[in-house]
Amino acid sequence: MRSLLFGGLLCLTLFSACQKSSTPAPDNNNTITDSATVTVVNGYGSGKYKIGDTVNIWSTAIPDNAVFDSWTGFTNLLQNSGEWHNSFVMPAQNVTVTATTKTSVAYTLQYEKIKGVNILKNVYYYFPSSPKGIAFLLHGTGGSAQNIANNYDWILMIRDLVNAGFAVVVTEAEEVSLGTDTNGDGNLRWQTLPLDSTTSIDYANIKAIRDTFYARGYANPTIPLYSIGMSNGGAFSCSLSYLYKFKSGIAYCAQGFQVVFNTSVIPFQFCMAKYDDNDQVGTQGDADALTYSQLLTGRGVCSKYFLQDKSPAYPERFARRSDISITTSTAFFNELKTNHWMDAKNYMTITADSLAPILLANPTTYPTYKSLNVSQRLFVTDQIDEMYAAHHFFSDLNKTTIKFLTSQCQ
Repeated sequence: MRSLLFGGLLCLTLFSACQKSSTPAPDNNNTITDSATVTVVNGYGSGKYKIGDTVNIWSTAIPDNAVFDSWTGFTNLLQNSGEWHNSFVMPAQNVTVTATTKTSVAYTLQYEKIKGVNILKNVYYYFPSSPKGIAFLLHGTGGSAQNIANNYDWILMIRDLVNAGFAVVVTEAEEVSLGTDTNGDGNLRWQTLPLDSTTSIDYANIKAIRDTFYARGYANPTIPLYSIGMSNGGAFSCSLSYLYKFKSGIAYCAQGFQVVFNTSVIPFQFCMAKYDDNDQVGTQGDADALTYSQLLTGRGVCSKYFLQDKSPAYPERFARRSDISITTSTAFFNELKTNHWMDAKNYMTITADSLAPILLANPTTYPTYKSLNVSQRLFVTDQIDEMYAAHHFFSDLNKTTIKFLTSQCQ
């Protein structure tokens, strides 16, 4: 009996020893964590992120005499290291990136009234001595040449185009110049139909303005032409580039026309907004643009399609413009945050069209907004729509767009 008891105790002891030996002692030198650190130099977005999260980074405000140059550091993670706003998926390691700018080419955007087919047209333009190409910039419904010339994000686009060697021409729809809704559709905008370069006044006006610059010796017919348009201007860019055989065209927040893309051989890029709230574009327009891009590529014609997603707000966002301080920007950010117009991760939960009347009607709740002048108020609401990925021009793809103009799909 004693022998059996001893044997049982021995087996139990051996079993326990085996159990203990199967569990390794913790190695404190190889602790696995689920997050890593991002350090942004000359920009915003620093912090600790979970591995696999989408990280947004932004450069500090670009000086008025400069352009964004590039990010340095872990650029292999970035979608395009030349864009001031970038995003990447957080890897299982710490990341450091640095934003760099460079001094802009000195230029002045000239303003002049130039004869169209029937009337004088408002035109803003810049021509270098040997332009790489001429880019026509086209406003949306209710916009104008002046709107583009004074809009912060369009100004960045113009500056980037100039620094890439392009001439820039900004003009406007005939209805806008006249101040009259000539076709009775309730809007002042480009007349995209009929697709006729002789009887359609807006297409004919572009030709007249182009020929004026040819006659002055600023350019000649061997220099390639391009179009970049927003909304209705994007739709006009689609048909304009097709009718006049431009080297390529770009549309922001516009799907264009299938009748054009069924036969067009002109390279075309679509820059769409994921939460587009325009009733003539919206999610269906985003989907149509993708279909049209695929129609082109299916026939061997170069096309690119981008769908801009929401990006979070950050305290310094509204200080992108030089006349708004970081202190003012942070105060406005805090007003939006405190009043629950952002979610827990600082993504906007409302578009500018819905929010602006609330800001105006409640000056004691939004004292920073009240302190802004009219131009600054327009700017901050523009930024809200851009962060929301609503129907609005955005400068997040400037270098991508210029690359498409320069080399298309090469």
